[in-house]
Amino acid sequence: MRRWTLLWLGCASCAIAACVGDIGDHPAPNGVNGPNPNPQAVCGETIQPGPAPIRRMTRFEYNNTVLDLLGDTTNPADDFGAEEESLGFNNSASSLITSSALAEKYMLAAEGISERATDPLSKVVPCDPATGADACAKEFIGAFGSRAFRRPLTTEEEDTFFGLYQFGLADTDFRMGIRLVIEAALQSPAFLYRVELGLPDDGSGIVHLDGWEMASRLSYFLWGSMPDEDLFAAAQANALSTKEEIEKQARRMLEDPRARQMVGNFHKQWLDYERIGNVTKDPALYPDWSPAVGQLMRQETESFIEYAIFDDAGDLPTLLTAPYSFMNQDLAAFYGIDATAGAEFGRVDLDATQHAGLLTTGTLLTINSHTNQTSPVLRGKLAREQFLCDIMPPPPPNVNPTAPEIDPNTTGRERYAQHSKDPACKGCHRLMDPIGFGFENYDTVARYRTEENSKPIDATGQLDDSDVDGPFDGVVELAKKLATSTDVQACYAKQWFRYGYGRGETKEDDCSIGWLDAQFEKSGGDIKELIVALTQTDAFLYRKAGGTP
Repeated sequence: MRRWTLLWLGCASCAIAACVGDIGDHPAPNGVNGPNPNPQAVCGETIQPGPAPIRRMTRFEYNNTVLDLLGDTTNPADDFGAEEESLGFNNSASSLITSSALAEKYMLAAEGISERATDPLSKVVPCDPATGADACAKEFIGAFGSRAFRRPLTTEEEDTFFGLYQFGLADTDFRMGIRLVIEAALQSPAFLYRVELGLPDDGSGIVHLDGWEMASRLSYFLWGSMPDEDLFAAAQANALSTKEEIEKQARRMLEDPRARQMVGNFHKQWLDYERIGNVTKDPALYPDWSPAVGQLMRQETESFIEYAIFDDAGDLPTLLTAPYSFMNQDLAAFYGIDATAGAEFGRVDLDATQHAGLLTTGTLLTINSHTNQTSPVLRGKLAREQFLCDIMPPPPPNVNPTAPEIDPNTTGRERYAQHSKDPACKGCHRLMDPIGFGFENYDTVARYRTEENSKPIDATGQLDDSDVDGPFDGVVELAKKLATSTDVQACYAKQWFRYGYGRGETKEDDCSIGWLDAQFEKSGGDIKELIVALTQTDAFLYRKAGGTP
């Protein structure tokens, strides 16, 4: 059966390549509706959507989709292998190629999913085949196929799926016929990719998405999964045809638990804190460090982000300065924090002179340190690149990038002072090290300290080349400066733009990005308002006409 479904697909990777390579050759599905959003630019008179590449599902999206589509809880995409990253995110359309090896993974996953989904058949088949097998199969194909492809099926697709069902029925039984339909659908480009044909070009050069395509744009942006029944109903009723209706759906969707998962996925990739799972520390210096502690830190960061955005003020200043975190008694004991913490994770209010939001979470402090000492370079680079959107070049080829040797008679600040003296290093390190020194009250495993090698910690620092330049003393003061920075606010919005649209920004996006920045500032840095605003830009509402979108 495996070979038969691959032949029907023309081999998964080939069929996908053909679809992506020439979208104009594919017929529109039955039931296309329109017109879509009002032809009104977010600023100026000319709509400028920028590029809109066809986007393949990530592992995160695949697992969520098969869960919502068929109730499969096994996370089959975990076996697909990591995606290539671009600009810090793994959902960049240009990087998500489909190799023959991945196509085989899709095939194997589809077989397993179809077997689990049809055991018993009543889980997915809405009728009794004993009363009419063919009629029941057609009912299943119509219901399942439209949900899997996230739009009504074409007549040709319905006929092809029915032919697959008949083949399986003749070869084995009714269940095998249904399994072949599921397997083929899950390997189709219409499932794996978001193919946006749009409505017929009106000569403007701008393509309006139909309701089904807009429903998928909303669901994969806000949930990382397929549309729910409300979105499907809205698409069917042509109720996603204005910016106002799209905004209404976005606000509804942000109240769904799946939005929390999506927001968590963005921050996990933006800050790359999953690396905590691979961190090792010098066992002679940190004998109580273990991978288990790292996982507790990861849970701390995830819980803090979710709470700050969805259960607290929900703005960027809170994310950067909140004097609390989440931990259990084991993590609190590791940090040496005298707090009332139980066996389960919960909010712990911390000393506001020592702790401030994201910058003092254990994951970020620990992954941006070396195995045996802190790293003002890595910590300063974190602030520079992730929060100010500056790109630090790699060290020159004639420079030794290794950390200085530990000297029991010196502090980290003293050991890294050479960077500010060496002309080959000074140019870049003047932008990183003076920021990183502000983190020195935290050791390499995120424990607060006031001394190093019996010497008092000097955590004074300096911000340059930003809109909040000036001195600060300690990471709490640094966090407060960053929380007032319009540069940081614009950087955060830009990171969301890249993640939400699966691509980097272009010159055509200048207007949309400027409008987003203005909306974000107007809201006081409200993160949910920023997410809603991302559904109102030209880049989200339209795509360019012609060939490949």
